[in-house]
Amino acid sequence: MKKLRISAAVMALCLMSGVCLSGCKSSEYAATSDTSASAGSQSDTGLTLPIDTESGDPAGSSTDTTMMKMTYQNNYDAGAIAEMNKTVKIHGIQFTTLDYNYYFANEYVQLMTSAYGSLPMTAAGFIDMNGDLTEDKKVKDYMGEQVIFDLQGEAFLLDYAQKNNLEVDEEILQKIEDTFTDTEKTAAEYGMTLDEYLQAWYGPDANVEGMRSVLQRYELINLSMKHYVDEYHFEEGETLLPIVYHVLFPTISLETYETLSDEEVATAKQRAEELCNSVTDLDDLQTKSEASINAGEAVEARQYTVQLGQMVKEFEDWCFADHNVGDCDVVETKYGFHVIYFVGKEEASEEQRAEIAYKQFQAEMDEAVVSEDYAPEFS
Repeated sequence: MKKLRISAAVMALCLMSGVCLSGCKSSEYAATSDTSASAGSQSDTGLTLPIDTESGDPAGSSTDTTMMKMTYQNNYDAGAIAEMNKTVKIHGIQFTTLDYNYYFANEYVQLMTSAYGSLPMTAAGFIDMNGDLTEDKKVKDYMGEQVIFDLQGEAFLLDYAQKNNLEVDEEILQKIEDTFTDTEKTAAEYGMTLDEYLQAWYGPDANVEGMRSVLQRYELINLSMKHYVDEYHFEEGETLLPIVYHVLFPTISLETYETLSDEEVATAKQRAEELCNSVTDLDDLQTKSEASINAGEAVEARQYTVQLGQMVKEFEDWCFADHNVGDCDVVETKYGFHVIYFVGKEEASEEQRAEIAYKQFQAEMDEAVVSEDYAPEFS
């Protein structure tokens, strides 16, 4: 759920029927979108994978594909299967192999979707679990961390649901049953029973009864997030968002994203400082920034109403610090030197208020799941 992912918002793909359930998470490798950061949001996108009968590629890379009966071993290689089927207790909740595999499958697809092309792959076309994802982390280590983070997030939200007497209603329960109906039709297209289809994605312990429990809990954690946002009480001034005008003098190539030469970086800094020091008001800045863009010195000049989590940290830190209208500074980020001019503040919209509440929820959850109370106990 760190996509919950859980350190911030999780888009968890439900492979069984092409339904995408909103969870809570954020990750360097997670696919992100506006909807994934909104509490209780839903997506109608999903996944139905054909099997390439020529190559055996589980991603169906060939355009000439046939829907044929699949197996667990079609969808995952031995390296991935070795990382699945684990049981773990977190915050007093015993999670089964199906619980673990549900999040593993979601993480597997998320990683394939968001980082395809940069992932270490096996000759057979599977993600190489023993490959290096970063300089200091193997794929299997990353996957294990994310699954545990997802389960920790679920434990946090189930605890929240219990404390607030939350329960899924008949409409949600019926939606889950409709999901099984749709999934059964998909399974039939592969010549499979529903249980066989679930086992192909979630392992030998998967069945309808177990999956129903998994999905009911997942809907309950979505309900918990929505409840938190709906009941959130804002502090004075918390719903006032900073408005800034900024001009970016880049220190990276917009084509290759490589850092410019030391001389070019120094020139960008000098131009940003000269602009900031010369402006008299907002109109003056807008006129001069347009000239800088026309000269090819700056690459962006625009006004923003800044929300938490929207900008890179250095930019956001400046915006949310105490400023007077007309304050101007140069702030360096990984993209370059930003001339930032403080325009004022405005009241957040209903959507922005929900985002503020959701960010606070994420912060509370992040703090909780890294505590000893949420340490995983493998069995």
